[in-house]
Amino acid sequence: MNRLERGSGTTTNSSSSIGIESDTSPSNGVFIKGLPESATEGRLKKVFSQFGEVSQVKVVVEKMSKQLLGSAFVWFTSKKSAQLAEEEMNGKFFDGRFILVKIAEPGLSKSRRRRTRYKF
Repeated sequence: MNRLERGSGTTTNSSSSIGIESDTSPSNGVFIKGLPESATEGRLKKVFSQFGEVSQVKVVVEKMSKQLLGSAFVWFTSKKSAQLAEEEMNGKFFDGRFILVKIAEPGLSKSRRRRTRYKF
């Protein structure tokens, strides 16, 4: 990710210090919703690898019970692969359920946090 340093007029490349950022950038990934509880990272990697090289898969689980929440993220090594996966898999039948597949966008989970003025 390039950013402009204040006052210097130069850009720095912060992704070089973090090796995985380029592989897991949101635009290279898809968000999948509506998965059955039987969905595994291995199965998702196998199915989505037909659209390109999969760099990482993360099934979303509830923190306390470790129960699958029916959603996952799949990251590809290229943006084109992610777009192809979205086009081909969105609305399709996967292991007995229709799934929603969208390009992953940064910050979605953070914006859904419940905000309250009360401190607990």
